[in-house]
Amino acid sequence: MEEKVLVKNLKELESFTQDFSKRLKGNEVILLEGDLGAGKTTFTKYLLKALGVEEEVTSPTFGIMNQYEGKNFDIYHLDMYRINSFDISDFIGKGLVIIEWPKENIDYKNVYKITINQLEDDSRLFIIEGG
Repeated sequence: MEEKVLVKNLKELESFTQDFSKRLKGNEVILLEGDLGAGKTTFTKYLLKALGVEEEVTSPTFGIMNQYEGKNFDIYHLDMYRINSFDISDFIGKGLVIIEWPKENIDYKNVYKITINQLEDDSRLFIIEGG
């Protein structure tokens, strides 16, 4: 199943991530794809806020992975842009795993693939597959 969501501004992104967060139980993997500047980390910041993360959410580009405590489960935020392979099997099923720049598909039952397309008017089209 594929779902498309058009987001025109940060207020709409906040609303979208609040709605999307209600689907999550804490055992999912989210694969975030999109060009540089498409909004992968911004999406993650708003999603984690909706999940009860109170600390500042930052890009894991240089540290490879950031870990956060949500209201109901742990969250692992990874950036695979500079990494060819990284064993995430220790994290799958133990919390929400969010991967920016995934190098491969994850063979797991609870995977969302979210592609973010930046449009000419600076809005974003989110294409959500899986779940």
